[in-house]
Amino acid sequence: MKCLLIQANGNNIRLGKFFKQPKYELYYKNSRIIENIIQNSVNVFDTIYVAIRKNTPVNFDTSNVKLIPCDQTYSRLDTLKQCFPYLLEYNSVIIHDCDTIISKKVLNKLNDDSLAITNYKLDGLKYGFVELDQNFNYIKGNEKTTEKGHITIGAYSVKTKNFNKYLENATKESLLEYYNQYSPKVVYSQTHTNLGDINSYIDNLWLL
Repeated sequence: MKCLLIQANGNNIRLGKFFKQPKYELYYKNSRIIENIIQNSVNVFDTIYVAIRKNTPVNFDTSNVKLIPCDQTYSRLDTLKQCFPYLLEYNSVIIHDCDTIISKKVLNKLNDDSLAITNYKLDGLKYGFVELDQNFNYIKGNEKTTEKGHITIGAYSVKTKNFNKYLENATKESLLEYYNQYSPKVVYSQTHTNLGDINSYIDNLWLL
């Protein structure tokens, strides 16, 4: 069994000065970003969860999801610590950023310890960088420090028992710290859409 956890409990720091609503409620191709993510995930996962801020109005279709109300946090790690007690029945949990549209094909391939990656376009921006060997096997990852040939795109599969144990003592926000201990498989993506900064929104969003 595997489930999807969409992380929608962020503080909207990068885009809050441009939009009043949370970024996952902005529109992409005539439906909200989060609804695009959910649509790509239906029939791929046993259950779809959304981590959402407590007492936040819900303005998207929840008919195919279960909500996990979370206290405000200032790191991904703290949100995950609140969510994982709800997810222990699953073998794998796929952690999905709320600002990236990833194809059903890629999501379907994620299982156990694995992560979705793509090529680094040498644009000078900071990402989660992934180093691979010549056989496309994971060597090591780092968060926004040393440029490598591939980058993460916002979908991370973890073995539930291992990751729940890791969370007990974890102090660093990056999921690459976990993968550096467990040597994940990588799944290559060619057709995702990242909407995590204002330039991406201008290029890709239909603002309705």
